[in-house]
Amino acid sequence: MTELLRVARAAQAAFAAGESAILATVIRVGGSTYRRPGARMLLTEAGWVAGSISGGCLETDVLQKAWWRTENGSTRVVYDSTQEDEDIEWGFGLGCNGVVEVLLERLTETTVAHLARLERWQTERTVGVLATTGEGKRLALEHNGQFWGEESLLAGAQEVLTNCQSFWRDETFYEYIVPSQRLVIFGAGHDVMPLAKIATELLGWQVIVVDSRSLTLHPERFPGASVVQSFPIHTLEPTDAVVLMTHSFSADQELLPLVLQSSVGYLGLLGPRRRTERLLETLPPSDGGQGVGRIHAPLGLDIGADNPEEIALALVAEIRAWSAGRSGGPLTLREGPIH
Repeated sequence: MTELLRVARAAQAAFAAGESAILATVIRVGGSTYRRPGARMLLTEAGWVAGSISGGCLETDVLQKAWWRTENGSTRVVYDSTQEDEDIEWGFGLGCNGVVEVLLERLTETTVAHLARLERWQTERTVGVLATTGEGKRLALEHNGQFWGEESLLAGAQEVLTNCQSFWRDETFYEYIVPSQRLVIFGAGHDVMPLAKIATELLGWQVIVVDSRSLTLHPERFPGASVVQSFPIHTLEPTDAVVLMTHSFSADQELLPLVLQSSVGYLGLLGPRRRTERLLETLPPSDGGQGVGRIHAPLGLDIGADNPEEIALALVAEIRAWSAGRSGGPLTLREGPIH
């Protein structure tokens, strides 16, 4: 489950139970910061409930001061690592030379409705935009043009949909919200278990494990993942990742041309390079060059992985790098900002 889903569901549960709660949302950052705009945290009078807005340096302060700061409505708080800016309301050592602007607001029916909408977008895999002003006013816009909230924010939200990128403008954070990463794994062997576990439990990805062999396809082996005997390959999208881990040459030989004919963006093949070369040699002439550039084989980043857990780590890291348009190399070699 993604952090967004955890916060949205916790907020709805708290509101339904009549609990007072506060939503903290990062709406703007400057310099180096641990979290980016859109990070959220929910707290009730009992304490922290879900989400985070930093690596731990801001949460304690929010827990201690959020209630009295929101007595008269929404408020914006600026946390800063240098304490040199005269406009900063109070200083707080971030330890990363950055400035974080956080919107604190008491949970209301309108806010909960917007969070419920974000939850629906995630579960239904809908792309949308949430615009949030520094005063807590919001507009939600779906990719089909339907919107709710402050109509004055519509033009900016439409621009986000066009450019597929969040931005800050006119004291408003326009947030581009996309579904979590979808990973389709063909195969249900022992080595798939740690991969599904990392992807679902730690990263909140939508994982689908596909295998026609009933001996290995048991839901209890893959908690949090969807477990099916077949999958409509033609429905794969450019943002999806597929991994062939069947441990069967004939099964991969049957699956490979079908996946290559789809729109999938990432295709990983388990096994040594020579095995992949043999698979490619068996492709029909019409499929020989179709989408082969999407194939990652051997799969995963080069971290010296030697067991199923390490291979899973290398694989999810490579998929994440692919999704973010990064090389997957060490950050010490990266020139320019991390984000």
